[in-house]
Amino acid sequence: MDYEKLTQYKYDSSSFDLKRMEEMMAFVGNPHKKRRCVHITGTKGKGSTSIIIASILKELGLKTGLFTSPHLIYLEERMKVNDRMISQKMFVELINRLKPYVDRIMLKNPTLMPTFFEIVTAIAFLYFERKKVDISVLEVGMGGRLDSTNIILPEISVITPVSYDHTDRLGHTLDRIAYEKAGIIKEGVPVISSAQEPEPLSVISKTCKEKNARLYLVGKDILINNIKVTKRNGFYGTEYEIRTWRNIYKNIFLPLVGRHQVENCATAIGALDVLAENGIIETNNENIINALAKVKCPARIEVISESPLIVLDTAHTVSSMKILRESIKENFSFKKLIVVIGLSADKDIEGILKEIAFVADDLILTRTGNPREAEPEKMAVTAKRFYRKNPMVIEDIDEALKEAKRIAEKDDLICITGSFFLAGKLKKLL
Repeated sequence: MDYEKLTQYKYDSSSFDLKRMEEMMAFVGNPHKKRRCVHITGTKGKGSTSIIIASILKELGLKTGLFTSPHLIYLEERMKVNDRMISQKMFVELINRLKPYVDRIMLKNPTLMPTFFEIVTAIAFLYFERKKVDISVLEVGMGGRLDSTNIILPEISVITPVSYDHTDRLGHTLDRIAYEKAGIIKEGVPVISSAQEPEPLSVISKTCKEKNARLYLVGKDILINNIKVTKRNGFYGTEYEIRTWRNIYKNIFLPLVGRHQVENCATAIGALDVLAENGIIETNNENIINALAKVKCPARIEVISESPLIVLDTAHTVSSMKILRESIKENFSFKKLIVVIGLSADKDIEGILKEIAFVADDLILTRTGNPREAEPEKMAVTAKRFYRKNPMVIEDIDEALKEAKRIAEKDDLICITGSFFLAGKLKKLL
């Protein structure tokens, strides 16, 4: 097992089972038990919330690990310490720490081989222990209950908005999906939840009671006031105020586009206040506000170019596409909207296209570069139900971008969306 082989290791559909992860971690000395951590799940916003929390912890002077997924361009993006991603040299070294275990399992029982995500998670645990981080922020890969990150005992569990995604794995109802997400809640460990729909909130509240875990809610314990869409020092973003049960944060500027990011920020600040209340960290309002003013979330309604305006995003669910559409309308001025979109075949293609196609002046359907990608021609058949013209089908990703730039005038907006895979490939070209 080497670096090149791991980067080509395909996601599989093996049954989720924490036993594999626990055995692999025991083999290398259980590094995940030696560092403090924050655990984050949810359907929408968990990546952004993870980044915001890690950015603030770093600004507070803590050596902070961050584990997120998926990556945009480089696999090493998934694990960072103080915003610097792991080196390939260190990555290979840690792969080799796991190699004897993987070799043994391969000979003994190949059906119990660790999955791609389990191996990457194990490398993150080893890396954060090697770097002696003060605290790490760990984003769940999928679900929560049986996710490979769920062998940890965190200082706080964070749940961002729950909606429909990965329904083939997590279930087809919100309460079932919420059950999987609430699986990260541990006995006696406090929980911060973003504002939720009634079904997920009911499941989360019930689980917290069963686990004797105090629940803090955005909209109840954490309030957002005085929201104003603005642009500061060349960055699009939002000004607002957050009030928690123990503090008031005034004059915040977050250089991220969309009201949903304000809600993610409120969830993050709530988590930090819990950590401070429990004596795990010391907070400082000035440092927190300074950290928020510098936050960067790649490919989350990220402005790549000003003329023409090019926005890169990874929305791949119905709810996230709706948020993207509303955020574009609220935050940007433009004459024509050109949408370049590629989707995975296992997503709600009809629902996603319904949210974005009707506002597009030009719609370009392309591939994502993902083995599970949807066929652009099939997407076009669906898109015609909601789009007033014939959509353009350009299968080559590079050519799709070139065409969008060719037809765009200086006052137009190009929005690239639908997939982390597509965003990663096009980010390299922009």
